[in-house]
Amino acid sequence: MARLKLKRFRVKPPAPEVLAHYVRVYDPRELYHHPDSVLPITSESLFGNDHPLVLDLGCGRGEFLVAQAEDHRDLNFLGFDWHVKSLWAATQAAHQAELDNVRLIQVDFRLALPAMPAGSACEVFMLFPQPVFQHNRTSEDPLLESTLRQVQRVLAPEGWFHFVTDHAEYFEIKRALIEQSGLFTVSNESQAYEGGITWFQRFWETRQIESRRLACRKV
Repeated sequence: MARLKLKRFRVKPPAPEVLAHYVRVYDPRELYHHPDSVLPITSESLFGNDHPLVLDLGCGRGEFLVAQAEDHRDLNFLGFDWHVKSLWAATQAAHQAELDNVRLIQVDFRLALPAMPAGSACEVFMLFPQPVFQHNRTSEDPLLESTLRQVQRVLAPEGWFHFVTDHAEYFEIKRALIEQSGLFTVSNESQAYEGGITWFQRFWETRQIESRRLACRKV
């Protein structure tokens, strides 16, 4: 099944005041051309406090983000996604759980990361990104070395980067990229995902497709 079809589902738009509380919409052109001109993406600007910030790059419907936010009320959780209906679902879930340590940004995370101050996140997750292999579509790959460098930059010293995919070939390619970059030390590799489950993970694992996971510490 094509992955884009998995984004076809029904969800009602949240109430305007709920959307306003949880979701921020950034102009991609402004982020691309003038990243220094937008409001800094930090705990202080989005949550009004200095709690450690956890990023979910491509948060989808927010199952993982909301579950983690419920379990770790002392942390702030920020999800990035461009898909509007997925963000509606994530907003509904956060609102129903009465969470105030969740925010969502509607934009491609690759444009948003340069607008974040260095060392502003304690942990970054990239769960089940769209694998890209075609040479003429390289710019669509969510995990190029340029993105990896931005992830390393926004992480605090010894911060963690978690990468999870259901695609074995894509996993091996990105594992080699991470190791060769010298930006991270691979601390754990497994064929299970400890720490929460996403809708994508449930979908693939019911079809006997295992998840492949790397946990990497910033050098």
